[in-house]
Amino acid sequence: MNLEELEARVQRLEDIEAIKKLHRAYNYYVEHWQDEELIALFSEADDTSIEVGELGLYTGKEGVRKFFVFSNHFLSETGTPPPEFLHILMSLDAIVDVDPDGKTAKGRWYGFGCNALPTPGGVIATWLSGIWENEFVKEDGIWKFKKLFWSTIFGAPYEDGWVKTPYVTAPRPEGRPDSSPENRFEPYPSGYILPFHYKHPVTGK
Repeated sequence: MNLEELEARVQRLEDIEAIKKLHRAYNYYVEHWQDEELIALFSEADDTSIEVGELGLYTGKEGVRKFFVFSNHFLSETGTPPPEFLHILMSLDAIVDVDPDGKTAKGRWYGFGCNALPTPGGVIATWLSGIWENEFVKEDGIWKFKKLFWSTIFGAPYEDGWVKTPYVTAPRPEGRPDSSPENRFEPYPSGYILPFHYKHPVTGK
């Protein structure tokens, strides 16, 4: 391995770590729905997008901004999260692949956590799990989200668990997506496997 190849390998490893840090930061900001911090994680490109479960597709930086309006998803008189709101997600089993140009990348993670969500009947507690298949772009030397896609596996009431009640949607005002979802939404127990962005690491298929 010559010096140029070694430098490229080091750069690729640094890029992967930067993308993992970006993704973890997203989760910490989601915990209390810190909208401006979340919006700043996304690319300025027109084809930037965010799609979460069955909520629809939000495109461009303005679409991302619209998505993070709290009252578009949850009950809120002020448009901001009440102190009882909680949305804890952990990123697990990361697989990040940086494209040869070093400017774009894709990543897959499991997400697992718990929520406390405001509803007309009070705050409800839920378990939550899903898979991210995301795309990233490097702008001015900084990695940002290009496309964030979350495929829900289950979102279950704490009391019932995900076998008895695999999925519930918290009541919310009418959402305002830019278009219908682009991806399939089939939570547990459908058996649906979200396509992998990468080839098999051993067979190459």
